[in-house]
Amino acid sequence: MKIFFAMDLIGGKAVRLLKGDFSQATIYSEDPPGTIESMRKAGARDFHIIDLDGARGGSRVHSDLIRAIREKVQGYMEVGGGIRTEEDIAFYRDMDINGVIVGTRALEDRAFFQGLSRFHNIVLGLDLYEGKPMVKGWKEAAGVSLAEVLDLASDSAVMAILFTSIAKDGTLSGPDFDAIDSMQRQTRLPIIASGGVSSIEDLRRLKEMDVWAAIVGKAYYEGRIRIEEAAGLAD
Repeated sequence: MKIFFAMDLIGGKAVRLLKGDFSQATIYSEDPPGTIESMRKAGARDFHIIDLDGARGGSRVHSDLIRAIREKVQGYMEVGGGIRTEEDIAFYRDMDINGVIVGTRALEDRAFFQGLSRFHNIVLGLDLYEGKPMVKGWKEAAGVSLAEVLDLASDSAVMAILFTSIAKDGTLSGPDFDAIDSMQRQTRLPIIASGGVSSIEDLRRLKEMDVWAAIVGKAYYEGRIRIEEAAGLAD
């Protein structure tokens, strides 16, 4: 299992939200590239970076900052937030981003979703609240069912599914293990588990479930999981 350390960006700062609520943002760093470098030196290798301003507004906002972060990261790095066009995907591909997370546009535009087959680094951002896929920074329900989304993802050669349980995100209450297990039984695509990881025990359980990757965010920033511990579980 891979361990992706998360960093969410708002206003040029590294923050974490509670259940996707932009009014409940905690600032953890005013120097994201510097923080990434410190994390890397402590043993973090792979990263999950989200442009939250981009997700909310529908277009890339932190491209330059993400480029500065990419220069610090030697391992896998995936990026999401405001990626709504093939030009956006190509922009990050050319920046050597390993995984480009596409969510809202793919779930709202079937032709666009199907056209993603020509790219080889697409991660589908699948954010669920009460079993429903959500879009536009988790603000609205998508007009497609989970089953339809998973079928389209398989047909569109998506690299992996980033599954986020919105009700768990930022809560430090543990992942939604039942939902993750259900997702694994519905698709053969690799699963990136996001939301609620609070302890090294959570990561061990996710590894036992054979998820492809797990995201560590608030638990690291709040001192509940040390990078050295988490890195020791990574493949």
